[in-house]
Amino acid sequence: MKLSEIKINNFRQYYKEVNIDLTTNYDENIILIGGRNGYGKTNFLISIVWCLYGRQIEKVDNNFKQEIKKEKNYDSFMFQSLNWTAKKENKDTFSVSLLISEIELPGLKKLNSNSESVIITRKFNISSMSEELMILDADSKMEIFDDEADKINFINDYIIPIDAAKFVFFDAEKISEIANLSIKEEGSFINDALGKILGLDTYDTLIEDIEFYINSLKKEGATKNLQEQIVDKEKAIELFNIDIEKLEEENAEKLKEIDDLKKSIRKYDNFISQHSKQGNSIFDRESISSEIEKLQAKRLELSEKFNELSEIIPLTILTGKLEEVSEHLEIQGKNELSQNSSKENSEKIENFIELLFNKPPEPDNSTMSFKDKNFYYEKAKNLGSELFSDNGDYQELEFEHDLNNSEKNIIKDAINLVNEQSKGLFETTIEEFNEVQIKLLELNKTLSKVDADQEDEYILEAISEKETAEYKRDISKEQIGGNKEKIKKLESDIVRLNQQLQTLMKKVDVNEQNKLKIKESQKNIDVLNSFLEEQKSKHKNSLEKTILSELKILMHKLNSDENSSKFIEDVKVTILASGQGMKITLLDQDDNEIRKESLSSGEKQIYISCLIKAILKESIQSLPIFIDTPLGRLDEEHRDNITKKYYPALSEQVVLFSTNSEITPKRYKDISENISKSYLLFNDGANTNLKNGYFNTTSND
Repeated sequence: MKLSEIKINNFRQYYKEVNIDLTTNYDENIILIGGRNGYGKTNFLISIVWCLYGRQIEKVDNNFKQEIKKEKNYDSFMFQSLNWTAKKENKDTFSVSLLISEIELPGLKKLNSNSESVIITRKFNISSMSEELMILDADSKMEIFDDEADKINFINDYIIPIDAAKFVFFDAEKISEIANLSIKEEGSFINDALGKILGLDTYDTLIEDIEFYINSLKKEGATKNLQEQIVDKEKAIELFNIDIEKLEEENAEKLKEIDDLKKSIRKYDNFISQHSKQGNSIFDRESISSEIEKLQAKRLELSEKFNELSEIIPLTILTGKLEEVSEHLEIQGKNELSQNSSKENSEKIENFIELLFNKPPEPDNSTMSFKDKNFYYEKAKNLGSELFSDNGDYQELEFEHDLNNSEKNIIKDAINLVNEQSKGLFETTIEEFNEVQIKLLELNKTLSKVDADQEDEYILEAISEKETAEYKRDISKEQIGGNKEKIKKLESDIVRLNQQLQTLMKKVDVNEQNKLKIKESQKNIDVLNSFLEEQKSKHKNSLEKTILSELKILMHKLNSDENSSKFIEDVKVTILASGQGMKITLLDQDDNEIRKESLSSGEKQIYISCLIKAILKESIQSLPIFIDTPLGRLDEEHRDNITKKYYPALSEQVVLFSTNSEITPKRYKDISENISKSYLLFNDGANTNLKNGYFNTTSND
């Protein structure tokens, strides 16, 4: 099935009739619609959804519900949807028409036998506040249905079921919120999606009808009093379920609010970062002043510590003199050793020469004269003195100290004591003092910047708005937590009431005829449940393979050659208890579960995109896909992957509403062979229209 053409007439930014050809072929499956923010991309998407579902548009997706909520209610939303220029021209009606082609139509008398197309038109008149839905045979232009209910059923049965519409029309950035659902919520979501896409919801409805029939048969034999008790329990259960639905809707709205608040906080952070004197950080003046006071007190403490060290200061000054004395004594000691050594050597030389020359024995027939002997005597003495003298180590001193060894040791101990204390006290104290001084200087600079910011009304306003947004975000989180606790309590109450109801039903005296009917009906339920379980089991394996395959293609942590960890290694789909749908589990290489809440915003979008494709792949018919903000919060690598590998293979018809910061000229070129048509929204200041081409690309006719 494809949406071949849309005609928008005086709806929101679109003045008069704007016709858009959306036909695609097998190879060229992408329609690209570009436009700046505020030019009407989202309203283009809303116009299609409104045309199909009218007042039920809020059931399609929470984002559409929020759009209506902005205008207070549906009627106000419709009243504000008439184009402003048309309103000034006293026009009171707007409309949207869709040409739906390639569909299998039922054998209705009013249909041309060869017809595969219908025209769906919805009009709204703000004067009468009336809405009209028409479904025409595209060939004969004859209206097919008279009854409104038949028209609604036709759209749900043969076009796009309203419960499946969230997979057909969505904001890619916001749909990642699905990853934050609880196991029960996700199971229900997947169950509903598969039910509608695969046509299994018909069987679920049939089971519910049979169960209602069985309960009716059981209650027939109950006494009046027993019937009243049963009815009371059933009403209580119904009311509790309504309360749960309301709380879940409220939580969905709160999650949307939190997401919007986070965007606002980021916006204020960016503004403050760009314009604040202190840069990226926001400082609390009171806390800075408090820290300055603490550091000033510390500085005073260190100054007092210097005073406490005053007793050691004289010794510290004296240490220099004592060290001089110590050095002097060391030199004096060396000189004394040198002199003693020299004296000992001289005595040894004298004794040696005396023995050599003046003591017998003498050489035989010696003719050496006394003069010669004396010459050699003196020469030997001088040589001995030169060879064995230690006077090279001798240093001249102005004076010598007359201290004994005990007195010398006292001086050394005094020097060691003062040095130890000065290092342990003075150096540490000085280091601490310097650190305090530096911190005080930095904080005083920051304080001056804060004071400058506090004189800037724009910065102050941004800080105030950010704090308000943070407060609202925290309150919303608390409310969500409170609602979840209420839901748990209500679910527990429902279990208790169901148990009580079963007890009451056992007291009912069912006649034999009704017992047989109940038995046969229960058999039918069992058969239907078995069929559904078989279908789910069949699709379970397919879902696992498709999701994992798509993750491997799209998520760079998986397909990066540099990354050996693989990140997501496997996907498991578990069929939950009857009526609870399926649970999808992401596993790492060690078979540990990866919590979806731990994924980044971009990773969540990739995961949900893979889930959507897997679900659509199981569909019994091809569905067109319309996506706003197609690249959402993805980083550059993920953007390239999803542009080149995901959208060209998503469906036979994929319509993307994008800005030039998402689908850039480079990405446009990457998928150009897959683009059937491209359009650019332009605005003249009041109204929006379309022209062929995409931003700076060559227009196509």
